[in-house]
Amino acid sequence: MAEAKRLSFDPREEYWRPPERRFAVAYLADQWTGHFAPAPALRDAARRIIIHFDRARADGLITYRGVEYDETGGLGKLCEELAIHALKLNDVQGWNKLKAIWPTISDTAGEDIAKYLRTVSTKDDWEPSFNRRLPWFGYLGATSDADLENRQGFFYAYANLWATTNAYTHGGAQNFAPVIQNTPTDRLLDAAVQWKKGINPLTATFYTLGKNDPDDEPQDRAGYSTVVEVYGFLNLERAPFYDNRAEIYRTWFGIPSDVHQYDLTTIVGKVTSDWLAANPTAITRLAELFRSAVNQPASTRIQFEGIEMPKKKRSQMVDRLLDVDLLKDLEEAANSDLLVLDQIEMANLMLNLILDSKLVQETEGPKPKPSESNLQVNAEIPPNQTPPERNTKPSGATLSLPASLRPLGERALAYLNAGFHVLFAGAPGTGKTTLAQFVGHAWDNHLESLKEDIPIGEAPLTTVGNSAWSPFHTIGGLMPSENGTFTSYAGIFIDPTSTETSKWRLRNSCVVLDEMNRADLDRCIGELYPLLSGSVERVTPAGLPGVQSVEASERFRVVGTINDAHLADIVFPISDGLARRFQRIDLLGGSRDEILTYLELDRPPLDSSARGSAALDAIIAFLEVLREEHLLVKSEDDDRLPFGVAYFAPLQAWIRGKLNLPPTEATVQEQARDLLTGSIRMSAKTKQWRSVLIKFLSKV
Repeated sequence: MAEAKRLSFDPREEYWRPPERRFAVAYLADQWTGHFAPAPALRDAARRIIIHFDRARADGLITYRGVEYDETGGLGKLCEELAIHALKLNDVQGWNKLKAIWPTISDTAGEDIAKYLRTVSTKDDWEPSFNRRLPWFGYLGATSDADLENRQGFFYAYANLWATTNAYTHGGAQNFAPVIQNTPTDRLLDAAVQWKKGINPLTATFYTLGKNDPDDEPQDRAGYSTVVEVYGFLNLERAPFYDNRAEIYRTWFGIPSDVHQYDLTTIVGKVTSDWLAANPTAITRLAELFRSAVNQPASTRIQFEGIEMPKKKRSQMVDRLLDVDLLKDLEEAANSDLLVLDQIEMANLMLNLILDSKLVQETEGPKPKPSESNLQVNAEIPPNQTPPERNTKPSGATLSLPASLRPLGERALAYLNAGFHVLFAGAPGTGKTTLAQFVGHAWDNHLESLKEDIPIGEAPLTTVGNSAWSPFHTIGGLMPSENGTFTSYAGIFIDPTSTETSKWRLRNSCVVLDEMNRADLDRCIGELYPLLSGSVERVTPAGLPGVQSVEASERFRVVGTINDAHLADIVFPISDGLARRFQRIDLLGGSRDEILTYLELDRPPLDSSARGSAALDAIIAFLEVLREEHLLVKSEDDDRLPFGVAYFAPLQAWIRGKLNLPPTEATVQEQARDLLTGSIRMSAKTKQWRSVLIKFLSKV
């Protein structure tokens, strides 16, 4: 669909560098993304606003091109010039219709834009997230309603091509959103067209531009996880797609570790196609399964025209949103491509999907009993190449790794392998402790990647920082015994088996140091700093009678966590001496998509149950209030909560049916509202947050 509606668009030249366009899109993204009602009135207003701002350059008001606004008098001066220009915008047809739905906007479009621009000039993080700006790119240069619809059709297909892989949704957007908004569309689309022919990015290369690429010099990003998955989806009739789970193919099929991930799936694809050639009776059945799958309704994650309010109020907006027609176009385009595949290609594609399902079973659920023929119609894997039995989980509770945390955990594990220690930092509820447990487990067990789940009993040594700590707690000292003598006591960083001699040693494993800023670590482990940085093999501790030295260990690592979202969370600041011995990885608060994924409301039908529907309405209303109160944190890819999705754990349990409230007269909608506010109320430490909850309750 993107190829059929191809649009040559250079984001840097046609969007980033003309400030009049960048600020017009920022206004539309901040004020109107998610507020598409009434839809025809807003489309008309948005197109007129873009045309009016383009006139600022045509009239000579704006001549500067670039993003270094100090060169043209500063952000404030530029915003004021554009605000004055906005006030010259003649009456916008349909503005009164918008005001009838959204009464808080100004009396005229010009006044509304000027008000926004004068607010922007006082902010550092004024630009809305990529997710909110993307729906307006098609308006840039649109000459008519028909032209706008075609341009929006291109960007809708283009965005869904790049932004709906699992890798993009679960963390990859932070890296790849800057690529989408800096690289010319032709460059990305040409690459995808080549991939569809089976030419992998290692051969065709994938040089793209990112936000911070110096001198506009393209970089090869073929190894990005979201790129690898896009390539895989475009080649499913040839091979299964690659993600972290696919590494098990190396074990199943004896593929060496130095074979690149693109070539890895190609080899597996050869195995499945050879199996089909040897089992022709399976082809017809697999092709039938494929046609059945194609007939299912299509869905996408990327929304261009949406209304962020509870479903009851959304239902009052009778205008047809463009997404409905675009999704229909996308579904028709997909069917026309898929249904022209021949019988063998359909069978191959379905078989590769089944193989991927096998991986999910192996990593996320109980393994079914093996059948006599491993790859019949309900195919699993080719005969004579059966994977080893998966180890059954020991009894007891387990920890599960959220998919969105995996990319950060894999990076942390790479740091540990390179000899560094790691610090996970971010707001509460973002999964720092959980991720630290998985990274530490992988390190202690010499794993190449993080597991999907681990028994709690196998978690690494974990301790929580405490303001009462001294070197006695971290390094050790002497403890009085019952017979009046003293015995050696090893602190949490010391291998307890090494204290029988005068030469103590650091642990041969990972220590998870949770909330490490709650201990005065400069005082507690300052003597160990040279060992932590690997600059010496041993140190001589002071004040430890009988201890000649503390020696390094090649396997000793610290994975720390810190809540640094608020100054109140900082008990002991992290000194430069300590900080330079850790590689910091920031965990961001939850985005809309991550919240819906966590609550299992991320795939249509989003309201498949009464509880799910009520929870979805509550979340949408809550996010809308946070946006109105400017409490969402802007990040590269999307606006985010100032805390993690774990705050919604009670709501998640309620949706799943694990939490059933005592019988009351409360409706399902009221229960969803009460569970959400109950979870958030712990954060309502300020008057602003209390007003947010009051405003939220009035909306629902």
